[in-house]
Parts: sequence; structure tokens; C-alpha cells
Amino acid sequence: IVLLSHTLIYFLMPWAYNYQQEKALETDAAQLVEQITMTRPEERLNCVADFAAKWTANVSVDYEGFTYHMDLLKAETDTAPSPDGRVEVTIIASSIEDGLKISLAENPLGGADFFKVEQGFADGAGSITAVVSRQHIEDSVSAVLMILPFTAILCAIISVLFALAYSRMFTNPIRQINAATEQMRELEPAAHCPNDRQDEMGMLADNVNSLYQTLLSTIQTLEQEVEKVEAADRQKSDFLRAASHELKTPVTAVSAMLENMILGIGKYKDRDTYLAKCKALTDRLAQMIKEILDASRAEFAGEQEQSDFLIADVLETVMEPYQIIAKAKGITINIELGEPITVHLPQGMIEKAISNILANAVSYTKPGGIIDISCKGQQLVVENECTPIPPEHLAHIFEPFYRPDYGRDRASGGNGLGLYLVSTILKSLNISYSFVPSKNINGMSFQISF
Repeated sequence: IVLLSHTLIYFLMPWAYNYQQEKALETDAAQLVEQITMTRPEERLNCVADFAAKWTANVSVDYEGFTYHMDLLKAETDTAPSPDGRVEVTIIASSIEDGLKISLAENPLGGADFFKVEQGFADGAGSITAVVSRQHIEDSVSAVLMILPFTAILCAIISVLFALAYSRMFTNPIRQINAATEQMRELEPAAHCPNDRQDEMGMLADNVNSLYQTLLSTIQTLEQEVEKVEAADRQKSDFLRAASHELKTPVTAVSAMLENMILGIGKYKDRDTYLAKCKALTDRLAQMIKEILDASRAEFAGEQEQSDFLIADVLETVMEPYQIIAKAKGITINIELGEPITVHLPQGMIEKAISNILANAVSYTKPGGIIDISCKGQQLVVENECTPIPPEHLAHIFEPFYRPDYGRDRASGGNGLGLYLVSTILKSLNISYSFVPSKNINGMSFQISF
């Protein structure tokens, strides 16, 4: 820009200044004609003198038989006359406008060229001739052109300084953003782009900070999901190990008895007795396999078809067999139904969960004990009178095949899959629950919040 502007000044300024001076000369010449016409004869010389002094010119006015002459450019324009008494000059260019003729003539003596002005009076009573030096124009142009290199250098220096300051103003925040993104690449939680600007760089810093926070949040969510998946995988592995261990015992027992019966060893010669035992073990094995399959299907409870139903209706459906068992053991079941609880869930899975809770309550309630069932608000509570489970066992109560009462065998104590199945179903349906010692009776309380 500096180079282009100074080049334009170099080439255009002489022409522009010359054109401006020419127009000013036209105006002053027209004013001189008007003044000569309007003033008295004794004042006309002063008008001519003013014009000559302003333009440092030779002026000659012929008007109404009088001649007014002022010669301020004599030393520069006098030349040796030709034989006929005329001074020969070379006209470089001329223009005529409204009777005013201005010619650009070459100075025969050398030096600056000059303007030759010729203007006739409108009434034909005379004319004005003036020779105006262009020396002051050339001097002014030369002076300006002489300082152009210095102004160009000065402007270039100023431009460079401003460019450096401007680039520094933008590169500093870029460096800060770059340093912050280096920290973000290492996933440092405290990484942050400093921002004290309101321009585009400030918007960029804000966007980078927002993007990084979103990235950290996404990573944290993914880590939580990975932990959940790993926990689920561990749970499945533990379940498979526990299931294989539980299944191995009856299978081994059946295999051993059958082998001894085949070989006719000792008491195993009584095949009828031991075939009945084998049948009981295989029935128990089939029941255990059924419970294992139910537990594996419970993980997908949330994908089952859902419908609206009343919890009271579910209780009525699943209660009948447990009421018979409770009556045989002398257990009293108290049911208190408040306002109906309507839920939108897979009904079959809820029935299975409540059935296992009731089965657990009936199995572990002391003969002659009490089971209280209540529906209040959006909560189902099942409390049974029994020996409260110690905290060290309660922490593992929902693990598969876990039985806190080691004094009971598998025939009376179950396979330890009931509460695991309940926990799996409720977790899959995002239903909160708790199993804690009861505050109302000496026993345990299972609470489900729908």
C-alpha cells in the first residue's frame, strides 16, 4: 500500500497540481477582466499589480486606449528579439474556454516553462496578456517528490511496527489456546483457555473450552458405562461359576449313585431306594436349571411388553400358593391395601419378582410367625418375622446362590437364586428397592418403590 500510494503521488501529483494552478489562473484572469471593466482608470494599475504580484507574472492590459503594464518576470522571459521585433516561443499546449486562452509555453532562456494567458474584453475594447512562470509549481512538486523516499521509508516502518503489534495481539491468544490444547490433549482436568477478549479469538477460546468440557463429560460417561459393562461381565462370570458349581454337586451325586448301582456295590444293590433318590436329585437339578434360566431372562425384563395393571391384582394372583404353605406352618399373613397402585411395567416380570419375595418370606418365617404385606402410596412393603440378617451377610444377600442360613440345607433353604432374580428384575426396570431389618417387627422388611 505504501509503495502503491507513493507511486501514484509521484506520477499524479505534478499533473494534479498543474491542473489546479491552471484553473486558479483562469479564475484570477476572469476576475482581473471584471475588475478592469468595473474600476476607474486610476485604479486599474493596482488591479494589474495585484495580479502580477500574486502570480509573479508579466501583465499587459490594453483597454479603452490605455495600456497598463506590470513586468515581474522580465529576467526569466526576455529573449533576443527576432528581426521583426517579436520573441519566438514554442507553445507546448493550449486551451480556450469562454474567450480565455491559456497556453503552456517553453521558456526560450531555459528553466521553468510558463503559462501564457490571453483574454479579450467582452465589449472588444481591449485585451489582457499575461506570462506566468511555472517555477513555483515545479519547485513545489520537486519539494514533494524529494521527500517521497523519506515518507515512504517512514510509512513502511510505521506499517511494520503496526503489523508486528497487530500480529502480536492475535498470536498471543493463539499461543495461549495452543498451550491449553496441549494440556487438553493430555486430558488434564484443569486445562482451560484463558479468555479476556470479546472478539473472534475470544469466541474461539470459549468454544474450545466448551468443547473440552463436553469431551470430558463424554469420557466420564463412557468410563461409567465401561465400568457398568465390566461389572455386568463380572457378575455374569460369577453367576456362571456359581451355577456350574451348584449344578456339579447333584450331577456328581446322581452319577455316583448310578455307577454304584450298575456295579452292585453294597447298599446300592437296593436300586429302588436309590433310583428314587436319583429321581429327587434330577428333579432338583431341573428346578435349579429352570431358576437359572429365569435369572438369565430377568436381565432383559426392561425389553418385555409393558402394560397398565394394579399391584393389588398381582398380589391376589401370586398369593394363593403361599397362603396354603403359610397356613400349614401356622404363619399369619396380614394384608393392608391402601389406595390402588397402578403401574406401567411388564406384568409377568413383576409377578415373578413379588412371587420370589413372598416365597422368601414364607420360607424364612418362623412357624407361628407373622408376615405383613402393605401397599401405601407407591410403595409395596413385605415384612416377615424371622432372625434379622447380620450386616455382613446382608451385603451379599443379592448375590447368586448365596444363602445366609448355613444351618439349612438346599432342600429347605432354596438355591439362593430367589433374591438374585428379584434384584435383577427390579434393576432392569429401574425400580428402587431395599431389604433391611424391620422397624415394626423382629425380622426383615423388603420395600419396593414404584
